[in-house]
Amino acid sequence: MPPSLITSTFLDVYNPVAALFIVADVVLVVAFIYVYRKAWHFHPTYEAHAGHGAAHRETIHDIVMRERWHTIQARLASGTPEAARLAIIDADALVDSVLKGMGVEGEHLADRLSNLDTDGIASMPRIWRAHRMRNDLVHTPGFEIAQGDAERVMRDYEAFLRDLHVIE
Repeated sequence: MPPSLITSTFLDVYNPVAALFIVADVVLVVAFIYVYRKAWHFHPTYEAHAGHGAAHRETIHDIVMRERWHTIQARLASGTPEAARLAIIDADALVDSVLKGMGVEGEHLADRLSNLDTDGIASMPRIWRAHRMRNDLVHTPGFEIAQGDAERVMRDYEAFLRDLHVIE
């Protein structure tokens, strides 16, 4: 077979295949852009100081946070000392994940609380008190908490989460 015939046969096969892949690439890029734009409204938004009149569209993240909070409250409601201990630890972890999601810098929750812009957050002293109680529960051997104190600590976490508009 002469070389020109081989080249000609190769190009006859190659050009349609190349054209097919180019069309497929364009279709995939357009599909990606379409899906990305449609999915964009599902991304979580964190706003530390949303105005009272601001429009808020509930996201999946909002639903998950609310469900996490209800689970933590249900754990506390069981009334056992161990359940109260776990509820406080979980509430502290929830606050930490919210602050991380807001982009507040810090290695630990205490660092993030220190770096948080506190304008408009009336519950800052309460969250610090709740976080100190959590640290006592975790780091002090034999530390026990009364149910009434646990409920007060949980109200402190709740006030902070409400100030951040994470729960309503």
